[in-house]
Amino acid sequence: MFASVVIPTRNAVDRLLYTLLSLNLQYVPFDQFEVIVVDNASTDGLDKRIQSFQANYPLRYIRLKTRVLPYQVLNTGIRNAHGEVVIFLGANMIVPRHFVGTHLQLHSRTDRLVLVSANWKRVYSVWYPAYSHCQKQECQRWLANYPQIKRPYTKQKTVKLLEEWHIANGLLFDIALPAPRPNPVPAAELAWSAFGTQHLSMPRSAFGRVGLFHGPSRLRSLTDREMARRLRRAGFQCRINDKVTLLCQERPPQRTAKKRPWR
Repeated sequence: MFASVVIPTRNAVDRLLYTLLSLNLQYVPFDQFEVIVVDNASTDGLDKRIQSFQANYPLRYIRLKTRVLPYQVLNTGIRNAHGEVVIFLGANMIVPRHFVGTHLQLHSRTDRLVLVSANWKRVYSVWYPAYSHCQKQECQRWLANYPQIKRPYTKQKTVKLLEEWHIANGLLFDIALPAPRPNPVPAAELAWSAFGTQHLSMPRSAFGRVGLFHGPSRLRSLTDREMARRLRRAGFQCRINDKVTLLCQERPPQRTAKKRPWR
């Protein structure tokens, strides 16, 4: 079985490179998955910096010249995927070394399976001058507690804080900050309520049954929920992948009044 990891991104170059690095450390053989980065017209130099990234797996970079809606970015990744299993992953998400292997193993056992994740923590992988006051305070407290993590040499510039070994030996997963607790939902609805393309996998054949993602919403969460309804009606089972915990990399607050979660 072969997997396609689809990563939509926009203006997240430093965080994305950490995500790609974590995929370089997977236990599963590198000929069992590919990574497709779909760049939604980033302006942060990703097109040049990704060329120097040395991937252990097949890496394809697709740059959209003009910014499009979230569902169009996702559909671009699907159309270019070769795997029997498609894994959607947020550009901010650092994954553990058993990440791809766990998805492949679970899908090999069950047809019509949708895997979602409810387990994640937070980490400061990059120092951004644009962090909020609360973020700066939290980041500084976290760094003070863990001298293994590099300190920013300046507070006025963007500084990468992590090294490969922080991810490879699992240290980062042990010292990461807790995620905010979501509102409780009924147990029967828990799995589908967690449906989201920040971390989600399903058979590629599912799109032949229910179609691709639909628009025109600008909110990725609404696009996700609409797809979840179609999959549920088509008889797919949704399960929480409790074997994997991801690290969500902190980012500065959005400058615009309206949140755009696909960035």
